[in-house]
Amino acid sequence: MKGRKGLVVLIFFLALSSFHCSKKATVPGDLIGVWKTTTEPYADRSFEIKADEVIFGTGEGNFDAYQITKIKTEKDPREQATLYILCYKIIEGQEYKFSFYYDPASHGTIRFKNQPEMVWTKDEAKDEKPHEQNS
Repeated sequence: MKGRKGLVVLIFFLALSSFHCSKKATVPGDLIGVWKTTTEPYADRSFEIKADEVIFGTGEGNFDAYQITKIKTEKDPREQATLYILCYKIIEGQEYKFSFYYDPASHGTIRFKNQPEMVWTKDEAKDEKPHEQNS
């Protein structure tokens, strides 16, 4: 009986830990680039995904850059979009998760998990990057 209860507890903790970012950061090439939306009030915002960094354009030429520590993907076979969870740490050491769905159709779109109605598309302009606007 004790062995069975211990097994249930172990399975619970293994399932719970699977929700944490557990894979080494390897950002797929399709995600790398600057992403923008035309949806107000975020039309002046952007974010850039690099191989090892995520940069959030916070408006008025300001940005916040964070090192990606881990990445997790979840693919629903019934859906074309893939859920990506980019994990990053702020200076204080607290871990945050940036969760979004990427759909490769029509040159690719991103929709935030918590704001699926807002569509982000990759900015194909090579000369404009959020982290270079202050220069």
